[in-house]
Formats: sequence, structure tokens, C-alpha cells
Amino acid sequence: MFEAPVARCSECAVASSSACPFTTRKVQAGERLWLQGDIPREVLFVREGLLSLSTTEPSGSESLAAVRGPRSLLGTESLASQPAHASVEALTDATVCSTAPSALKSWVGPQSPAAALVGLLLDENARAARDTNLRNGPSLARLARFLLEFARLVDAGRKAPFSKQHVARMLGMRAETLSRGLRQLVDAGVIESGRHVRVKDPVRLGIIAQGEV
Repeated sequence: MFEAPVARCSECAVASSSACPFTTRKVQAGERLWLQGDIPREVLFVREGLLSLSTTEPSGSESLAAVRGPRSLLGTESLASQPAHASVEALTDATVCSTAPSALKSWVGPQSPAAALVGLLLDENARAARDTNLRNGPSLARLARFLLEFARLVDAGRKAPFSKQHVARMLGMRAETLSRGLRQLVDAGVIESGRHVRVKDPVRLGIIAQGEV
């Protein structure tokens, strides 16, 4: 399930290059490294131990999103000054290698091909976080979050980029639940739904997306 711990720097591809920007430190079980919504102050490479990633819903309920072990890289959101999509805490005593985002960006170099690749990886990380968010919380909130970004792509036809059946699968709900949610939003005057879906009240839809109704 997890990769083997990194016992020596010589086992790490980064450390084998010149002027590694990371420094090693210990973290204790239960130590909170950063909170969901914060911009991490460091990028972490896990050498040994387990870290938990947890998310908090607008309702206040917390869920364990994932567990990361050795050879994981965390805090990459900080490279783009983006907030963390999950809180990170040490599940066990752990050894990590840490560097400031600015130091890592300087080490990569702004003009190098690696910098462009890092940018693409960060974009994909943001998309993965968004996709996870679309499957969390009440079904109506999930539907509202999706429509805020993709309403213009939803079509009742089979050749549409997102058919309503496809949307239901993406959001982890039954087609009947999706249809019921669309009717609720139509009745509330938030959207129009026919062959196409159009958002009429994005402010209200944003409130629903946060699970506050």
C-alpha cells in the first residue's frame, strides 16, 4: 500500500542532484502541519511515517480524505500560492524533508523545462482537488458546485460533453437524485433546466454549493 521508507539521501532522486533544497526534520504523531484553506509554508517530502489528509465540510463535519506515506510530496499548492485542499497531520512519528516554496522554485529555475512541467502538475493537482470536492457533501450541494463551473456544458442529448447521466455518475449519485436536485433548483428560481441548463442566480447557487441550505 505504501512505498518503502527513504533511509538515506542517496536513495532519493532529488538528493542525488546538486544543491538539494530540502532539509530533514522530525514530526511527532498528532502534529498538525497545516490546515485546509491555509497556504502551506513548506513543501514536504515524506521519508518515513504516515500523514493524514482530512477535509472539513461547511457543516463542520470532518472526514479522512487520504493517508500518505514515504515518497509522497505534499504542500505543492504553495508553489502557486493556492490554499491547501486538506488539512495535514502526522498519524505516526515521521521523518520529512522540508523546503520553502520559494527555495524550490529557485532550485527548479523559472526558465527550465522542469518549471513548465511543475506548472502542469500543479494545475492537475488543483483539478484533482476540485473533482474530489464535487463528490463530498449533500447531493444538492455537489450538484450546485458542478453547475457553477460547468452548467453551460450540460445537455440532455447523448452527444453533449456532459449528459445528465454522465453528471450523475461524476457526482456519485443516482440519475433520479440528480433530476430531483435539478427540479429543486428550478423551483427555487436558481437555474433553468431543459435541454440545456442555465444559471439564473449564481449568488444563491454559491450559497447552496456550500451546503448552507
